[in-house]
Amino acid sequence: MPNHPKNERTKGVYLLLVYLLLAMDDKLVGEVMHKGTVTCPPETSLQEVVRILSDADVRAIVVVGANYSALGIISHMDIMAHYGENLTERQARDVMTREIVSVTPQTPLAEAVRLMVEHHIHRLLVAEATSSGLMPVGILSTTDVIRDIRGAAWAWRWD
Repeated sequence: MPNHPKNERTKGVYLLLVYLLLAMDDKLVGEVMHKGTVTCPPETSLQEVVRILSDADVRAIVVVGANYSALGIISHMDIMAHYGENLTERQARDVMTREIVSVTPQTPLAEAVRLMVEHHIHRLLVAEATSSGLMPVGILSTTDVIRDIRGAAWAWRWD
């Protein structure tokens, strides 16, 4: 499907997004990200992960080890792959994405957007590297980026 119109339209949107952000290359991830993360330990049941995602109204949860270092991330799509299964029989460690793509709060926003586009992901873990591993400090989502592109609050205009 490389020439499918939807794929071409999506590619065009991503290229426009990257172009707009390159024009704002002095902005840092820490200025746009959600501060703080919702977390769970790896032995949390998938049923509990679903409850947390729903009750906290978030799209992803960071799975952390005993020292609070990030082990993986579980998104809505990771959960949906197990629709109809008994969620009490699976744990967070069973479904989490282990390959974490992360940035720091000091990463240029344009670089973070490039990573999102390159990896086809909707959010990045914002973390500080420590001797214990990646310590989560926030999440940067595509929604955060779009809101930043949009700028200040707007007013309705009636013509």
